[in-house]
Amino acid sequence: MVIVSLTNARHTGPITNRGTPMPVCKALARLMEGNRRFLAAAPPTGPGNLERRAVLATGQAPFAAVLGCADSRAAPETLFQAGLGDLFVARNAGNLADVGAIGSLEYAVANLGVPLIMVLGHEHCGAAGAAVAMAQQNLALPAHLRDMLLPMLPAALAALRGGGDAVEGTVRTNVALNVARLLTESPVLAGAASAGRLKVVGAYYDLDTQQVALIP
Repeated sequence: MVIVSLTNARHTGPITNRGTPMPVCKALARLMEGNRRFLAAAPPTGPGNLERRAVLATGQAPFAAVLGCADSRAAPETLFQAGLGDLFVARNAGNLADVGAIGSLEYAVANLGVPLIMVLGHEHCGAAGAAVAMAQQNLALPAHLRDMLLPMLPAALAALRGGGDAVEGTVRTNVALNVARLLTESPVLAGAASAGRLKVVGAYYDLDTQQVALIP
């Protein structure tokens, strides 16, 4: 049995950090540069996935983590032109900081030394649309889907009060709320952020332009 310590950034179990964590500013710049290359349809840089396989069999050292939506159009590895082992990704419908996502990201930060977490929402999000419908019409949904989307209701209600496009407003507000939730509900992440080892940012992916932009 392998016992994983969340306080040891150099844990040497089967999944381990293999180098010095990248500075936060460099990790964010690398993500955004990857999206620019994706926009330009530029060829990937660095070693190809085939070359990485043997190295990655012995451990991983992702330079950033992404909490993204499960939508098939918003895969972080593609949007940021990332290769195998580059990103630690947690995904669910609505990019929600639920217990599974928080636990996964705690592991990434505490055990793999990941310096950056991006909460990534996207245009035309079906989960956001369902949350708006729940808020407006008390939409009946299957039990598990309903329970999963309940944490998105505050964002939907705020967007409805604010006017404008309720779904897009929900997406952006939901990103901001989940950035805050990661730092308020996880002592591991909050401690790393307070110590300057971690930055948590929010971002929005525009399906029409294919561009990722940070949410202030």
